[in-house]
Amino acid sequence: MSHDEQFSDPSGFLSLIIAIIVMFAFPLLPMLVGWYDLLS
Repeated sequence: MSHDEQFSDPSGFLSLIIAIIVMFAFPLLPMLVGWYDLLS
């Protein structure tokens, strides 16, 4: 039962989503910085 409670923990789910977003965002950061340099 405790495993099910941990799995449905909203804070744990939120941290998992944040970790996935960060993993996708880090490779894109240099590209975004390059775009800002081109625009400015």
